[in-house]
Formats: sequence, C-alpha cells, structure tokens
Amino acid sequence: MKILARACGLVLALILFAAPQKAFAQDCSTICTDGETCIAAGLYPYVPDTEAFASAICSAWTAAGQTEKLYLIADENVWDGGYSSDPVYTNGSGTQVPIDVFVYDAMYLEYWRTQTTPVPASAISDASDFVSYASKALTQNDGSMLALPMLGCTNIMFYHDDDSGMDGVTSLSDFLSVNPAGVYISPVPFDRTGAMMNMSGKTTIAVDYMVKGLLDNGSWPSMNPLDQSIIDAMAQIAERASWYNALTGAIPSLPGVEDQYVRAGYFSEGYGRTSIGFSESMSQMSDATRAGLKLRAFPWTDTPNAPNMFYSDVVGVNNASTFLNGGGTLPFTLANLMTEQAVVQDAIAPPSGELSYLFPARNSVLNALSAQDPLYTQMAAVLNGADSVLVTMPTTDRDAFHNFGGTVETAVRGAFTGSCDLESTTFPGSTAEAPGICTPLCANSGGWIGSWTNEAPPAWPGYSACGCAQCTAESPLPQTVQEPSAMIVSGPALRRYNRN
Repeated sequence: MKILARACGLVLALILFAAPQKAFAQDCSTICTDGETCIAAGLYPYVPDTEAFASAICSAWTAAGQTEKLYLIADENVWDGGYSSDPVYTNGSGTQVPIDVFVYDAMYLEYWRTQTTPVPASAISDASDFVSYASKALTQNDGSMLALPMLGCTNIMFYHDDDSGMDGVTSLSDFLSVNPAGVYISPVPFDRTGAMMNMSGKTTIAVDYMVKGLLDNGSWPSMNPLDQSIIDAMAQIAERASWYNALTGAIPSLPGVEDQYVRAGYFSEGYGRTSIGFSESMSQMSDATRAGLKLRAFPWTDTPNAPNMFYSDVVGVNNASTFLNGGGTLPFTLANLMTEQAVVQDAIAPPSGELSYLFPARNSVLNALSAQDPLYTQMAAVLNGADSVLVTMPTTDRDAFHNFGGTVETAVRGAFTGSCDLESTTFPGSTAEAPGICTPLCANSGGWIGSWTNEAPPAWPGYSACGCAQCTAESPLPQTVQEPSAMIVSGPALRRYNRN
C-alpha cells in the first residue's frame, strides 16, 4: 500500500542496506553466501510475532533431518509479502540471488502465478486439511497447488458481549443503522461509542471497493469509470468512524501496542463501540477485554447469503530457484514444511510465547486452537457461518492497482460528509474562552461548529481540540508538530498496515 512510487534503485538500496535481523532458533538467520548449499525463504513480515514463525520453521527443518542450510528472511525491506518486493535478495557475498520460497498475499495471486511453480500433489501433506476457500482457488486439475495456504484473515467486528444492538447486525444496512454517522469527529472515540475501521491506504481502499462491488453485484465492478454507488456506500461506512480513524489513519500511538493494531488497543482501553479488523488484532487486547468479546464477520453488503471474503497468506515456489534445476524438489519440501499442521500451530501458539490469534489456513489447527481458547471457537463460527471466497484481485499489475486505489481514495474522501477536529496547543479554560481559540483555528476548514474539549481522547494527548465543519487535513495536529502517530506516511510498513 505504498504512497509514493519507488524507483528500482531505491528498492535495491533498501535491500543492500537493510538492518540486520534478529537471531532465530537453529541460526536460520545466517545469510547465504556464494559457494554453499543454502536455500532461502521469505516470511510474511506483518504478523504479531515473526520470530515465532521463524523458530517453528527452523526447528521443523532441523527435526526433519534436512542438511541443507536454511536462511529465513524476516526483513520487510527485503521481502514485504509480495506487495511491491521482487523475490531476490543480496547474499552475504554481495550477489543478487533468488528467494527460493516466499510467503505472499494471495490478493495478488494473478500476478504471482506467472512467477511461481505449482507444488505437485505428491509433495503436499494432507491437502484436504486446508480451508476450502483457499483450496478451491489454489488447487489445479492435477491436484497440484499454485501455492500452499498458511494463514487467512477477514474483516471482523469486535464488540462487547453485552451489546445487543451489534449482536443483531447481519447486513450493511444493519451496521449503518446501529452505528450512526458522525458520532465522533476525532481520531479516537470519546467513550464506548462509534466504530473504528481502517480504510486508509491506496491498496486497502482499492480492495475494499472491489470486494464491495463483487458482493453487491456478483461480478467485479467497473474500475474506470468508478461505480458511484460503491463510493457513496464506502463513504457512509467511513462516516461511522471518523475522517482520521477511517480515511487517513492519523491516530495517537499507544504504548505497548503495535501501530497496525492501534484501533484494537483503544477498543481494549474502553473507546469505541466496535473495532473492525483482522483476528490478530485481539493479540493487542487485554485479557479482560478478550473475556467479554464477541466476533462477527463485517457485512459489506445487503445481498442475502453473501459469502465471507477471506485473504490468505500463501507459500509460493519461485520459478527462478536454482534448486528446481534438473527436476529438484527441495523448494517443494520447504513450502510443504512451512504449512504443515505442527509448524503453523507452533507459529501461531508458540509453546513458550503469547497466542497471536492469527487465523490458520488448516482446519486441524483451527480445531486444536478452538479447544484451547473460546475466541478460536468464535473464529471458526465466522469461517463456517457462510460460504467463504478467497480475495484475489483481477490484476497482474501491482503498481497500476495501487494507482487505481488513489483514484478510489480521492473519490471516497470527496463523498465523505462530516466534521473534523483540529488540535491546538492552547487550552480553553471555559466555554467563553473557546471562540477565541477555535474560530481562527477552523477558519480554513469551514468554520467552527461550537464543539471543543481538553480531554484526551478525544483530543490528541497534550492538545485541546476544536470541531471544524470540514475535513481538510491528513492529521488534526498543527503542521509544525511531529507527534507519535499510527499514521505511516512512507516506507514498506505502509503496505500491510493499510491492507485491512
């Protein structure tokens, strides 16, 4: 989900000067060099605990008696999950070499299927155990698979188990009715009110547009011109959150909470009626919050019996891997090992670590985790409560799709109706003092609407907030101020953070 197009030279610079990785179990962080037999795998970097995946894979590789050296790449500057990276890296000898096996987001399946080699049926362990939405999309007539599914995710509504209104939401109209527009105009709600949902980022909002069009009409929507009915509906969804929370991502960071899960963090602190995101968001919630949590799939449409749209992180084998030469099969062996039941389960629920609440793409793992944690039982209900379909965009051009997202983003922002807070370093001492601060602050944003607060949230910590009639800024903070924020404005991290 990049904001700025990046030249090949910059991509190469990121690869050449990437920061060193953490050391993983079995020393699978030792980079390959020229002249040694060494196979490399790119991990999906945007999970709560990448080290747990590296440890599980590396330990299983050793336990399987594999003698070839394994190098696991967990640096998003080298491999970003397939959003913009190419599957090559600079080895320890300074040579550009292929990443033999890599985990990528199947939303770009049509792009990656031309650069990967299907895994033969004979090399796949218990293929019938894969979740059906991934298996249907990835399995070919001969039983081979374009890639092997590791993880899944879908947009989930998290809400408190005493909220009967949210309990009754089964359609988009229900959601819009239960969550009125304009409940808050700040980055974060002021209490257990309003929705929180991330629609910021060009690739994120492009996928949302495509998914909504598919669910509404049964086919992919027009990309040029845009379907205004979809744009208007997306703006209505964003209005149940706020301009900043939904469309720009300018939210104060929370100590101890990863920025990609900041909405879940605030929800756990008591803000917002519902937070919408992926299942792993629960890893950032407190035990008390999780104990009273309910999960439902987010309804993108009013279409009866609409399927759930699931993303999947899948393991592909690079066409360019030299280990395929002469009929070699080692990359298939590695891809299969990375998606085996025991490996995926240990990666999601490490024996000596925290449960990540990631959605496994194997039914056996989901069943095993459901026996350990009732939230996984609810996740299984989300998966099995409706037909599920793998999200794969109808494109083979990642950059063009990203640029298309910019068009969608501009259109949705243009259709958004609502007010926005702006922050001030001056604190009103009373209602009588507020006009002198807020009137000039809102002069270029449609004027002051009469609301103000010194309380954080909804004000940004350390600032007061004035309500302005129009939303005109990416962030409510003064332009000269730099504060820690969950809004990521550049760099590879933007891709995953702004996908959901």
